[in-house]
Amino acid sequence: MAKKKSPKVNYRKLGKEKAWGQAFHDNRFPLIEIDPRLGAKRQMEVLIHEAAHLIIPEFPEAKIDEIGKYISEVLWKESYRKILLDKNSKPPKIS
Repeated sequence: MAKKKSPKVNYRKLGKEKAWGQAFHDNRFPLIEIDPRLGAKRQMEVLIHEAAHLIIPEFPEAKIDEIGKYISEVLWKESYRKILLDKNSKPPKIS
């Protein structure tokens, strides 16, 4: 099986689409869009959900939803978090 290209992730308000996130299945330029107004935990869930759509597009929405919720819950319990930085702050140094 050929390696799939990692999707670009954009954050934009998706009010008109009435969605928290959406995925576009372009083999050359896969794209995930996520509404930035979501909280950190919900953003992670939606990101996983939309990535699952790209990996296994034949799965029904209910199964993809279950996958997103399950994996995000496991990661959240293991303290995975998105670090939000102020505009002018420097990221933490990781050694």
